[in-house]
Amino acid sequence: MRKLWILGVIGALALLPFTALADTGDATTATLTLCGVIYISITDEWDNLTITQNAIETMKGNYFDWGDLSVNVKAMTEYEVWGSYFAKEGGADVDPAFGDPDNLIALVHTTDGTFWLPYNDLSTVASTGGFNYSGPYTDMVSLFTGSNNMPAGTDKTYDVQLDPSNLGDREAGEVIDFTIVLVVEDNSM
Repeated sequence: MRKLWILGVIGALALLPFTALADTGDATTATLTLCGVIYISITDEWDNLTITQNAIETMKGNYFDWGDLSVNVKAMTEYEVWGSYFAKEGGADVDPAFGDPDNLIALVHTTDGTFWLPYNDLSTVASTGGFNYSGPYTDMVSLFTGSNNMPAGTDKTYDVQLDPSNLGDREAGEVIDFTIVLVVEDNSM
């Protein structure tokens, strides 16, 4: 009986494939292509502003508060966020020109301070649906920098303020469309 048992074990081992007794392995390869490494999103509560005689009379401080905008940047690289603005009157340049266009619109952050947005007419490239921009950044102000911040990103909220003393000579009935432009520069290149 003992011989039958040993022969049974030997027979069972003979039925196993040889690969089960050897070390095995396998590998696979895939390619990661990064078509984008930065994402920016602006959520605004920047409503239209109508300046009336009552608004002028009750104005407190030197600026009109003009709502808020929040920025979220998600990046897999070092980056810098730049800002500027432009304005159009009926689709054309504002006429007469602003008195001091580089000290007209400010973004105010509670801890980072006040950023006066320079006037930079990017109307041919900027759109609220997103756009590509590769500079120059010389006509913009740096708002903040960061590095890989995935997955949550970095959030900043700014109060928008208007300095009416820099509007220049205006007339009642004028309608001026302002666009704040924020772009993210990839600093890893």
